[in-house]
Amino acid sequence: IIGGTVTSAQGESKESSTIMGKKGGGRVRVKQVGPKGPPPMVNPLADLAVPPEEMIHLPPKPDSNITHVWPVEETFRMDYKTFSAIYPNYLDSNKTVKHGRRISASDAIPEPSVYEIGWALQALNIRHAVQPHKGYSRDAESRWDNEGRVLVDMDAVANALGSVGDAVIMGNDGAFDVDDMPNVVGDEETTTNGASKKALCRRLARIIPTLAARKRRMEDKKRDEEEEKKAREKYLAQAKLGGGKGKSGGTGGGGGNQGGTNSKKKKGKKKR
Repeated sequence: IIGGTVTSAQGESKESSTIMGKKGGGRVRVKQVGPKGPPPMVNPLADLAVPPEEMIHLPPKPDSNITHVWPVEETFRMDYKTFSAIYPNYLDSNKTVKHGRRISASDAIPEPSVYEIGWALQALNIRHAVQPHKGYSRDAESRWDNEGRVLVDMDAVANALGSVGDAVIMGNDGAFDVDDMPNVVGDEETTTNGASKKALCRRLARIIPTLAARKRRMEDKKRDEEEEKKAREKYLAQAKLGGGKGKSGGTGGGGGNQGGTNSKKKKGKKKR
């Protein structure tokens, strides 16, 4: 004993047993210190992961229930759920009948938008509701390049167009001819005065090309296509010029090798 402290081996074992666990019945229970279980797995490709700030985040999906009502003063009282739907595919000359075109190709127009259809309906003073984020089920591409639909009050169509039949209609050239487009589900929707959805689509196809916004959009599209065409032609010309130089250089090198091959003596036994 030195200074009242036990320095024997027995004293050290007692002290360690007190620290490591509880003593009871001559046995020592050791408590585990630290996390239980095996060590966490390390991802070997963690260094190759793209940081969150550099990841590409897609824009949120727009709400398909967004609706623009005309006239605006009827926004809260118009019951447009009973209106008849018109999709841009109905008037699009680039679409086939299978993809939803409802009028003949000679009467249709290329790539009409839902807003242009809405402006044409405003010119006819027809109540309608534009839903710009609705998709057409018969054409999956329209959900990306030309989505939306317009809900039209067919009773207002009757007042605007009057009685118009489906059998005979005036074409774009001013002549009356028989429409060769077959009727599909929804085309037979008529009002009490006889105005039909197909007749309305023909009238809209005549009005839309006269809209100032439509003319401006088509001019911008034509200019963009011309610029893209010039850029593509320039790129192809540069690629052709660069490939020609490499090809001519390779041909010259091949000629040199051919000349060197001819200058070598032929191997073999000498004839006597």
